[in-house]
Amino acid sequence: MSATLGAMIMAQRGCEMPRCIPIKEIKNTTEFARIVEESPEPVIVTRNGREAFAAMSIELLDAMRMECARAELYRLLDEAEEDFQAGRVVDARESIQRTRDRYGL
Repeated sequence: MSATLGAMIMAQRGCEMPRCIPIKEIKNTTEFARIVEESPEPVIVTRNGREAFAAMSIELLDAMRMECARAELYRLLDEAEEDFQAGRVVDARESIQRTRDRYGL
C-alpha cells in the first residue's frame, strides 16, 4: 500500500498514528492478536527501533483492498472519459462484431 493511500484511509477515519510494538512483546500471541484485532490502524512491529512489519485485522485489510479497487475503477473511468473526449470510440455493434470475428463466435 502506498503512503498516500494509507494517509487517505487514516484521514477518512480521523485516526491517529499507528501503534508501534517492539517485536519482543509479541511473544504473548493471544495479547498481540487482541491488540491487532482491536486496533483501527495497522500495528507496526519494530525490531531494534526500526519498523519490521505491520499486522492488521481482516476488516482493515478488506477496507484497504476496497480502497485500492475503488481507486483503480476511478482511474479506468478517467481513462475512458479521456478516450471518449478524444474521439477514440467505436460503435457498440461494430465492437461486438469485431469480437465475434476475432474469436470465431
